[in-house]
Amino acid sequence: MSPQSTKVFCGLFIAFRCIETLLTGPKRRLFSSFFYGVLILIVGLFPSLLSPPSVAAEKKEMPRVLYVSDPWPPYILGDIGRPATGGVAVNFARELLKRLGFQMDTMLYPWEECLRMIHEHTADIVFPLIQTPERSGYMTFSQTVFISHDRVWYLRQRGEPVQWQLMSDLYPYRLATIRGYSHGVDMDKAIEENKFKEVFYGADHLENIAKLMNNEVDLMISDEQVMQDIIRRHPKWRDKFSFARKAISKSQYKIAFSKGSKLSSRIDDINLEIKRMRSDGSLRKIFSNY
Repeated sequence: MSPQSTKVFCGLFIAFRCIETLLTGPKRRLFSSFFYGVLILIVGLFPSLLSPPSVAAEKKEMPRVLYVSDPWPPYILGDIGRPATGGVAVNFARELLKRLGFQMDTMLYPWEECLRMIHEHTADIVFPLIQTPERSGYMTFSQTVFISHDRVWYLRQRGEPVQWQLMSDLYPYRLATIRGYSHGVDMDKAIEENKFKEVFYGADHLENIAKLMNNEVDLMISDEQVMQDIIRRHPKWRDKFSFARKAISKSQYKIAFSKGSKLSSRIDDINLEIKRMRSDGSLRKIFSNY
């Protein structure tokens, strides 16, 4: 019984007992029967009055799920080894899951570690992500949430703009990317088959940018919005980089769930809620800042 319930119960008991002592004869017997009848009714029909508030609170707590990613501004903000501090993708996923009755925890890891955790069912969600045949083997994907472009970035001081039409036009270059990232079927296949002069795998975009600025690589591949956000946060780089007009890929970003997660079985509900968020303006509002 909670402290508040105990006080109310004791107060009623004392009040009834005081009234009972003032009565005599049949009135006292009638009152006693009424008093004890009410007492039994309270105990039998309202057991919640005797339950501590913590029990009720536990019943209302939403199930928790884990969202993992690496830092990827403006989509995911924060530092490796810590929970995400924000980002449009994090904010969208949190609102989506809240509507479905889940509480989302976040943690940032190196990208390959994130994929491993999803594969081993020790994390539930990764977003944004491009769907590939390999990933579909151990992830359940939502419908497309938003579209962006992967582009070839280079230093303007190189002189001539980098132009390409066929993937083979890029083979003579030294390329920087991040291991585990997908840049579309054609680029992924060319990297896997070692078609490029050299491929460097940076831990993050800043490391790849440093390689590019030091002329250790010729090109780097990056999502357009991600690179534009990095340049906004480093104004001194505003005139240093450019990208090829032709995009590497038109990326359809989705939410991916571990097939071992309880969310995987809710994919129809998830897709329906994404449609609602698109139609009611929630998706546009969340993504309007990037």
